[in-house]
Amino acid sequence: MEIKLNLISPEKKAEIAKDNQLTAIVRIEFFLTVILVVFLGMLLLFNYILKINLNSTLIAEKKSENSGKYDKIKELDANFSQANRNISDVISIKKSQLYWSKIFVKINNLIFPGIKINSLITSDYSLNLTGISDTRDNLILFKDKLAGEKCFLNVNLPLADLVGKSDIVFQIDLNVDKNCLKNQ
Repeated sequence: MEIKLNLISPEKKAEIAKDNQLTAIVRIEFFLTVILVVFLGMLLLFNYILKINLNSTLIAEKKSENSGKYDKIKELDANFSQANRNISDVISIKKSQLYWSKIFVKINNLIFPGIKINSLITSDYSLNLTGISDTRDNLILFKDKLAGEKCFLNVNLPLADLVGKSDIVFQIDLNVDKNCLKNQ
């Protein structure tokens, strides 16, 4: 059998109960404060991580925007380069273009009545004229006019063509100056 003796006065019991309640309340408050501090720390950590991710995403987006712009600039630069090459090719072709019509006009201006051209053959910068002259003097005069023109070089009239006096079939070989064939 046990006997319990209560030696503590009711006021002291109330005071001890209040102290126990206060200690329990302080412990609960401390525990809740620790939980709140840990929770706030985690929120701050998440906020920091989210800011870092946001900044890296923004930087990557700017780089991709700039990359698109750089790609567009490279494409435009390639297009301009191709256009410049095409223009250079056209200018080069235009400069090297030969205009035989200028030579035909010069020959037409040198021909006079009594000379008839039947055939005109070109090969590179050589010209072969065949035709009929009514007299030997007209043929010699025509050959001299061709030789006097600065665009015609090495005018060659075979002596065999000068044998007859009238209705002479002739063949004149000559070279054409390259500069006379180009548009200047």
